[in-house]
Amino acid sequence: MLKLLIALSAMLALAAALGDYHQVEHKHIPIVHSELVQSNDGKFRYSYESANGIQVQEEGHVKNLGSKDHEINVAHGSYSYVDPHGVPVSVSYIADENGFQVKGSHIPVPPPLPHELVEAYAKVGSHPEAHHDEPEGYGDI
Repeated sequence: MLKLLIALSAMLALAAALGDYHQVEHKHIPIVHSELVQSNDGKFRYSYESANGIQVQEEGHVKNLGSKDHEINVAHGSYSYVDPHGVPVSVSYIADENGFQVKGSHIPVPPPLPHELVEAYAKVGSHPEAHHDEPEGYGDI
């Protein structure tokens, strides 16, 4: 009986601890500005701002790549907010036939390639016939 009482106490303590852990405060944050514009030719623009400083804007259109069967949606926009540590975060992006490209104050940017490497790539690219002297079996992996 003592083992059952200990097990039951342990389960109740665990349930109480998990109950406190999963509580999340949900607050209603009003939208203080909102705009949506759409046209019949596929162009659109929207933006909004919330009372806690989140700002979002995007605009786009349908781009024809040569025929009706080769149309894509193109969009570009940005959003910004203040993170929980008080640091402003801003992101801008474009989505088109080249994919999704993003830039942001918190997104790492790779360092530039060394000048010597850029020159070497340019030299190799301008002389494709130079690749015939690869050792046998080189590309067979």
